[in-house]
Amino acid sequence: MITVRSVMQTDVVTVRPEASVRQLARLLADEEISGVPVVDGNGALVGVVSSTDVVRLAAEEAEVHVASFSLRPEPAIPDPELDDVPDADPYGFFLPEDSPLAPEGLLNELEESELDVRTVADIMTPVTFSVEADASVSELAGFLVRGRIHRAVVVEEGLLRGIVTSGDILKAVADGRLS
Repeated sequence: MITVRSVMQTDVVTVRPEASVRQLARLLADEEISGVPVVDGNGALVGVVSSTDVVRLAAEEAEVHVASFSLRPEPAIPDPELDDVPDADPYGFFLPEDSPLAPEGLLNELEESELDVRTVADIMTPVTFSVEADASVSELAGFLVRGRIHRAVVVEEGLLRGIVTSGDILKAVADGRLS
């Protein structure tokens, strides 16, 4: 029997419940992951949170406040010297770094939002189920399918020991470790 222990990740990225949702979004983007366990100051598992939770909050807010500038730049005056250059940028899509529409300028113009005010604790799902490291991968796969979820936390003696995702199971199948 192939166990969860053989496919789980033990180097787990976590987040604290008091982190802002914006901090969570940056963490998920930087780590290129879609969800993380939430742990308290003692390292005890208190919940899980995913990019879906962030999207749900953003959809509730729905209105984004942006500074009053046009998002449709006027075409630049044609430059005869660039006529033969196929990649010329007559509409100004490639903006100078000091443009108010460049990423840094745009972020500076955004007002504080629910992503800054709300915390991970506000949007996380409290952990009500975890998987044991010695459970079979077959049992785990059934749980993921029934729950329509993509990750399960592995807890032993109340402490977070790992995480296993649907991607970990697919990788094990692709590597020939599961049949």
